[in-house]
Amino acid sequence: MFETSCFGPLLKLRKIKLASQLVHQLLMRSMKTKKEEAWFKIGNKRARFGLQEFVLVTGLNATSSENVEMSGGADCRIVKDHFKKSGGKIMKGDVYEAFKRCKRNQTDKYKLGLIIILAYVLLATEENTLIELWWFELVDDLDLFDKFPWGKMSYDYTIRIVKRDMGDKLRNSLKEGESRCRYSLHGFPLAIMIWAFEAIPNLGKKFAKKYCDGIPRMLGWEQPKRLTSSDVVTVLESKELEVMSTLIPTEVELQEVYWKELTPCVQEEDTDSEDSKGDDTEHGGEPSHSFHQHSPRVSEPPPVRHDHNIADVVRMEMEKLEERLLGVISKRLERMEYKIDSLVEMAAVGRFHSTTSAYDSPIHNTTNVPVSPPEVKRKEKAGPNDAMDELEKERIMEDEDGEELAGGKKSAEDENVGNETEFVEKGMSGDFCTPKKLEEDENKSTKGDIVQIESTGFDILKGRGHRTKRKARPLCSPFTDPTKRRKLSDLDVYDPYRKVDPSKVDDLNKWMEAASTSDLVPLHHCDVEAKSLLDLLNKDGWLTGEIVNEALYHIRDRALKFPNLLQQDCCILDCYFCQFVQSAHGEWQIHAQSPRKEEFKFSKSLLKYVDGSVPELGKCWKDCRYLYAPCCAIGSHWFAVKIDLEDRTIFIFDSLKSHVRKAELEAFMKPLQVVIPMLMKLHVKCDDSYSTEKFKFVKMKEVPQQHNGSDCGIFTIKYIEFLQANMDVCAIQPDYIPMWRKKLAAELLAWHFEP
Repeated sequence: MFETSCFGPLLKLRKIKLASQLVHQLLMRSMKTKKEEAWFKIGNKRARFGLQEFVLVTGLNATSSENVEMSGGADCRIVKDHFKKSGGKIMKGDVYEAFKRCKRNQTDKYKLGLIIILAYVLLATEENTLIELWWFELVDDLDLFDKFPWGKMSYDYTIRIVKRDMGDKLRNSLKEGESRCRYSLHGFPLAIMIWAFEAIPNLGKKFAKKYCDGIPRMLGWEQPKRLTSSDVVTVLESKELEVMSTLIPTEVELQEVYWKELTPCVQEEDTDSEDSKGDDTEHGGEPSHSFHQHSPRVSEPPPVRHDHNIADVVRMEMEKLEERLLGVISKRLERMEYKIDSLVEMAAVGRFHSTTSAYDSPIHNTTNVPVSPPEVKRKEKAGPNDAMDELEKERIMEDEDGEELAGGKKSAEDENVGNETEFVEKGMSGDFCTPKKLEEDENKSTKGDIVQIESTGFDILKGRGHRTKRKARPLCSPFTDPTKRRKLSDLDVYDPYRKVDPSKVDDLNKWMEAASTSDLVPLHHCDVEAKSLLDLLNKDGWLTGEIVNEALYHIRDRALKFPNLLQQDCCILDCYFCQFVQSAHGEWQIHAQSPRKEEFKFSKSLLKYVDGSVPELGKCWKDCRYLYAPCCAIGSHWFAVKIDLEDRTIFIFDSLKSHVRKAELEAFMKPLQVVIPMLMKLHVKCDDSYSTEKFKFVKMKEVPQQHNGSDCGIFTIKYIEFLQANMDVCAIQPDYIPMWRKKLAAELLAWHFEP
C-alpha cells in the first residue's frame, strides 16, 4: 500500500545513508540571499538548491496548499481511538508506539505509517517534537492526504533551517580546523546530499555509485558508507572542481506529473546573492547547468516554465550546432580547394581531353568502370595528385544519350578525337598535348574506346602560385577518395563477425590518445561523457543507457538500409520504454480502484511508441509482430525481451540468469504483462473483443552466458541484433565480446554501422 501512496518513491530508495559531514561542509559554504532558496559558494563557483532542484531530486508534490485548513484535528477519529490520554499533545515517539500496537486495523496502521514518514523523514525534528494534529484529520481522508503538497512543505521547512545563518555560526566556532558547534539537521537533509551528488559530479563519483537514470533522481544513487569530513573537504577544495549552478530537467522528467504541476516560484531577481562572509564576489562566467545524464529523445518537451534556465540550454545547443556547421563548411571548402588545384595542375600539363568519364555521369554504377584500364605513360614522379591520375586511367568514352549512332556518322565526341587541344595561359601558347591518332575503323566506334594520352615531357610548374597543396585530412579517408572507396556488394547474408573498417579503428585509436574522461563526445542522439565510451572499451566496463540507445538506433537504421537482409516485421524500442510502461502501470493501479476507471488514458509519451514516432526510426505496432526492448532490472542488470504480439508471449534473454531473483523478475515484468495488452486493445487492434488478459513471459534457458559481471549490456545489444537478423542467439560467442566492444565503440564514434 505504501508504494502507491504519495510517499512511494521514498520506499524505493537504494541503500543510502545520510552523510551529515557532507551537508555540514555545504552549510559552511552557504551564502545569504533574499530568495526562498539556498546558495552555496564552492571554490569560486556557486550552486543553487531551490524548489526546482528539490522536486527533481525527490519527485514530491510541490504545488500550492490554499484549499487545506491547517488547524484543528483534536476531535478527529484517529486521535480519539489511538491517543485517548494525550490531551491533544502527541509527540513523534507516541505515534511510533501507536503504530506498533495497531495490529487489528490495518487501514489505521497504514495511516499512522504515513504520519511516521512525515515526522521522521520529510519533516525530521527532535524526538520530543509535537505532531501537528491536523495531520491526523487529513490522513483520515487518504485522497486528500495524497494530493496535499508535502513536498512543498518539506522544502520550505528544510530551506528555513538551512538559512538560519548557520554558515557564520559554524565558521565562528572553528577550533583547530574543526567546528565544535553542535546542531541537528532538520527537514529533509537527504535531498540536499543527493542534490550535491548531482550538482558536484566529483562528489558523486568519489563517495557514491550511480545506476541508470532514476526518476526521481534520488532512486538512482547508492551511498552505503559513512564519510569523513577531511575526505569531503579534499574534494570541495580541489582546483578543477566542476560545479553545476542549477539542475535542468530531462525530457522524460518534463513529462512527470510532479514537474507539470510545479508552480514556477523560482524567478530572476535583480538583487544579487551575497556571501555570508560579507564579500561581494560576483558570479564568475556564465552559469553551468546539470543535465540528468543526457536528455533522451523520447518525446517533444512541453512548454518550459523556467525561461532563464532554458535560455541557457538553447544557447549552449546553438553554440554546439554552430561549431558542427563550421566544421562541415571548412571540410567542404578544403575539398573544393583541392579539386580546383588538381584541375589547374592537369590543365598546366595538358592532360585535358574531351572524353566523358564514368564518374561524370549523373547516374553512375561503379561496376561499369573498367577493372584494368591501360596505364598512362608518365614521367612525373608520384605527387599529391595521384588520386586524380588514377581517375585519369579509368576514363572511358560513353554515349550520354544512350542512343545508337547511325552508320558512317560521328558524334561530337568522335569528331573531337584526333584534334589537337590548345592551352593558352597569359600570353603563353603552344601545343602541349596531341592525342594519339587512332585508326579509321577505331574512330567509328561509339562506345567504350580508351583514349590514351602521350607523355608531353612538360615539367609541372613550380614557384609562387604553383605549389602542390597537401591533401586535407577528410580527403584522405577511404570513404571520400574514389580510388580507395570500399564498396560493399549486394549482401544476402548478415555477418555479425565482419571486421570493422580499419579507418574507423584508426579514428578510434586517435581519439583514445587524446580523450579525457570529462570530455563530451557527440553521438547521433546526444553528447555523452567520454567515460561512457571508455567504459565500453573496458572489458569490465558497464554500459550506460545512452550507449545502449545509440547502438539500437544504428541497428534500426541498418535495417532500413538493408530491408531484404534484416527482419522488417519488428520494432526495436529504447531503454526508456520500460520506464514509461512502469509509470503507466502505477497510474492504472490507482485508477482501477476508482469508479471512473473506464476513462483512464495512457500518456502521450507512451502512445508515441505505439504509433512509431518514438524512438527515432521506430515502427507502428500495427505493422509489427515482434517488439524488441532492452530492460534494466534492479538498476544494474541489462537483459533483452522479445515480445510476440500474436502469441501474447514475452521471451526473456538474460546473459546472467542468477543475478535477478524470481520475485524481483516477476515484479519487473508485471507492468509489461499488463500494459501491453491494454495498448494493443485500445490503440492497435481497436477491437472490444481483444482480450486484456496478461501476457505470459518465458525465460529462455539455452542462451549464451557472460563470463564476468559487466557484459550484460553488450550481450543485450547482441541478442537484439541476432534476433532481428533471424539468427540463432546461441551463435553468440562470449570470446568475441572484447572484439564486439571495440567494434561498437568505433562505429558509434563514426555514426555508422556496417551490415
